[in-house]
Amino acid sequence: MARNPYFKDYSGEQNVIEDLSIEIIKTMGRDMLYIPREQFDKDIEFGEASYKYTKVFPIEMYIASVNNFEGEGDIISKFGLEVRDKVNLVVSRKRFNQEVTERYGLINRPREGDLIYFPLSKGLFEINFVEHENPFYQAGKLYTYILVCELTTLDLSNDEVSTGETDIDVVTTETRSPVYSLTLGSEVTVIQLS
Repeated sequence: MARNPYFKDYSGEQNVIEDLSIEIIKTMGRDMLYIPREQFDKDIEFGEASYKYTKVFPIEMYIASVNNFEGEGDIISKFGLEVRDKVNLVVSRKRFNQEVTERYGLINRPREGDLIYFPLSKGLFEINFVEHENPFYQAGKLYTYILVCELTTLDLSNDEVSTGETDIDVVTTETRSPVYSLTLGSEVTVIQLS
């Protein structure tokens, strides 16, 4: 049986729903900083890439995790204290296009591996997954992205972080671990403190 030809996929309600979702995110959300990852060097021998983080785009996002950070929380392991906080963030597609895509044409949607700076907790979160079909075609259109993010403990020894935002640059320099070399007899031992 064919669809009814008198009902179309597009209706004026789509714009109303999109505007309402943007208004809710702006009202109930928080200002975040979106930091795209750019590859600038690749070690062909080992297959490792070096990245740089130089651009920052302010955009509002809604925190879907209402009680606290999700994830496994703070864990004490044999390697020390590990903080495994996760957060789900909702960002409007239209606002993302206005703030990021129109200003930096190489990015048309949030990408895995990019960073989000959360000023409230002064945390730097890495995007692990971007859900782009939730809610699923409500009134025939997609309005938001859901970003599944985890507090990053980036190994920034090979990465260049120079955003110009002092809060972000301070967070990244604090996560760098000093490396000390210790000489015992004829052997040199490298110790990395975290």
